[in-house]
Amino acid sequence: MTVIPFDSVLVPDNSACIRDCLHAGGIMAYPTDTLYGLGGNFLSPAAHAAVDRLKGRGGSPYSAAVADWAMLESLVAEIPDVFRGRLQDLLPGKFTFLFKPGPAVDPALLKGSGKIGIRMPGLPLLLELISALGFPLIGTSANLSGRPPLNDPRRIAREFPGLDLLIDGGALPPSRGSTVVDATGETPRIVRRGDDEEKALSLLQGDGGRSSLTLGGKKLQ
Repeated sequence: MTVIPFDSVLVPDNSACIRDCLHAGGIMAYPTDTLYGLGGNFLSPAAHAAVDRLKGRGGSPYSAAVADWAMLESLVAEIPDVFRGRLQDLLPGKFTFLFKPGPAVDPALLKGSGKIGIRMPGLPLLLELISALGFPLIGTSANLSGRPPLNDPRRIAREFPGLDLLIDGGALPPSRGSTVVDATGETPRIVRRGDDEEKALSLLQGDGGRSSLTLGGKKLQ
């Protein structure tokens, strides 16, 4: 396992090492603005299978961590008006948005879900790294299936000895993970409570009633 300090990921030798590893199907752990992520090239079926094996998980899709709006738009079929009008202000940030996938996304990567989760973490150096790589990263928390996420890189290294790379950003503060918002319907819906969920509620409650958000099937005005 190669360990690279997070603050040096854009050093040419390090970024080349990361790019070559992930192009070859390798998997890394990396810090985000919430939890440590576990992943590789989102567009690689082999990388998805490798993450499944590491986590002891199968059947559930992973989100894609993107660098910018252009990368986001390349993965989705459309961006709903309510998202452009309100929710886009939440990105970059601690949110995962569910969209309808675009034709460039292999349906097999979504494992039958019919939706794609998009993350744009509020961590500028990570966004720069993803941009330099030129492809989105698989985004899933660094934990074995059914166990709590790990935010200490030393524990991640012990529990995932099969990792190819560990981007060490130090121990992260406690986090509930990203708030997941389904933006595929007429009414956005929070499907998982997480960090900064009140920001989504505030944006959609402050538009004079033109939009609403549902949480657990209950409409919030």
